[in-house]
Amino acid sequence: MRLLETNVGSRSVRGKDLLIYSVCIKNEYPDILMEFTNGKTALWACLELEHLNMLVYKIATMLRLSDPPKSIHVLTVDGSPHCVQLHYAVEEAKKISGSKIEVRHFVLSKGVVKEVSPLRVRKSRYLGKLD
Repeated sequence: MRLLETNVGSRSVRGKDLLIYSVCIKNEYPDILMEFTNGKTALWACLELEHLNMLVYKIATMLRLSDPPKSIHVLTVDGSPHCVQLHYAVEEAKKISGSKIEVRHFVLSKGVVKEVSPLRVRKSRYLGKLD
């Protein structure tokens, strides 16, 4: 399902584990997507099509529900300047909503999935602090 077309109060979101992924993964790595989707509501987004602010607002609203999602896993292609924004969107939504939800970040690098800590995601927004 497309994230922006999903109702924030949908039964598929409330109290569920969510996987928010880059849409290109569906075609490029369908087996990995199927593995990550196991037991989660899978929602796709594409930062080449959608503005970051729209995604942040949508996710933050989901997190403010009386029955918010249980967790969010983010899966994107590594190295894409568009995809990295999906990680930023989830972290920003968590911050502005005040949610304590578990968020895990994953990137696909040459067909291999690597987990990235939320701290590294936050730090990557501040290039001046990386050196």
